[in-house]
Amino acid sequence: MTSSSAEPLFSTPRYAATATPTPASQRLLVAQDASRAGGLLDQPGPMRLLTLHGELAAAEQQECLPSTEALFLRLQMLLEQAPAGTRLQVLGDEAFLWHVCRLARHAGLLADEIELFKLGERRRLYCVHCSEMQDIGSETECSCRHCGVKLFVREHFSQRLGAYMGVCLDPDRPYEQAHAGERQA
Repeated sequence: MTSSSAEPLFSTPRYAATATPTPASQRLLVAQDASRAGGLLDQPGPMRLLTLHGELAAAEQQECLPSTEALFLRLQMLLEQAPAGTRLQVLGDEAFLWHVCRLARHAGLLADEIELFKLGERRRLYCVHCSEMQDIGSETECSCRHCGVKLFVREHFSQRLGAYMGVCLDPDRPYEQAHAGERQA
């Protein structure tokens, strides 16, 4: 029996559309862009907002950090000091979401304590041939920037890696597209 092509694979991530009204001792909201986070601020309990861009007047405590690295370091510190009952809400593209999710899981948060809200098309791709990661958009085919193999982007998503799997598009000629330009030169 084959599955319907309209249904996503079991491994395809599903994202929250609205925040669940679960009680929390503290809420951490991590957003790539604060201007898109307004709807998540009206929940009960103390809220701290970490963001890369923008500010929200409604946020009690907010920090706009200068880079993703600075944001991840600050979040790691806050998670290490977080009391029991802390909930994390993350708003951004898939590459951002799953990096933050890995940090939170490593710090001890459970999957039920993390809500992910997807915005944007950027996502991570893992090349199964050279084990390198790269950021891509919504395309279903691309070349690996590291090894040059022409890849098919599978729907399978690895939560451990936070990436979709890229497999060789044509196993009989894995480097065909990568070396076509060299032959013409």
